[in-house]
Amino acid sequence: KPADLRKHVNTLLERNQKKYSLQMKQLKDSEKREKYKVYGELINAFGYGLTPDDKFLEAANYYDDNKIIKIPIDNTKTPAENAQKYFDKYGKMKRTAEALNELILETKGQIDHLESIQNSLDIALSADDLVQIKDELIEYGFIKKGKGSKKQKVKSKPFHYISSDGFDMYVGKNNYQNDELTFKFANGGDMWFHAKKMPGSHVIVRLEGAGELPDSTYEEAARLAAYYSSGRTAPKVEIDYTERRNIKKPAGAKPGFVIYHTNYSMIAEPRIAGIEEVQ
Repeated sequence: KPADLRKHVNTLLERNQKKYSLQMKQLKDSEKREKYKVYGELINAFGYGLTPDDKFLEAANYYDDNKIIKIPIDNTKTPAENAQKYFDKYGKMKRTAEALNELILETKGQIDHLESIQNSLDIALSADDLVQIKDELIEYGFIKKGKGSKKQKVKSKPFHYISSDGFDMYVGKNNYQNDELTFKFANGGDMWFHAKKMPGSHVIVRLEGAGELPDSTYEEAARLAAYYSSGRTAPKVEIDYTERRNIKKPAGAKPGFVIYHTNYSMIAEPRIAGIEEVQ
């Protein structure tokens, strides 16, 4: 049921967003590590003046305009051991930061993926439209495959519209359809539209031998891309568009995720009233 799937996706999203903010906080904490490296170096430089009773080393920090800095000292250890203790702490925090950077990328990837699936659920009109969304959730381990459940036949197809100038415009309803439209169906010269930096459908306009699309077709395709994106309730959405040949899929990228470096942008209203749909 759409409501169950949506609830499940929302729960997973919230969980990943909490995880993400926690990881960002840990990363911020680990950025304090430079201090410990400086402590170690200053103890190595000035520790010879320490007496066995000293609990602190006061030294001029040559990394910071020779401001006097007070470094806690363990007086049961030699200056070299004190310095090493700070270097070890610095090293450990550096390794933590490196591991966190990888985890943060991973969590951000999960959030982006789930948000794109959330958008597909918003677009879904029928039970048929849910089949591919469910398949994707299973494929990426977001839901478990039910025992003995048969793979349902995919009947859902991209939306098909005709522009006022007679050009065919296709809209993917989910990530699998977006991939299919962009990389299997479209020709290199066809035009590709997508809401900028937000989850949304790929919109393909077939050129069918025309050298250039008329302005009104650009405007209608951009309206479709705005409407079938997570910006559909905004008054205006920025849309990127380019020739299909400029769209690349990075190796190992999740379905629907693409990169492009050459594009134009336009502002569109997320409004599809008046655009003719082919049933």
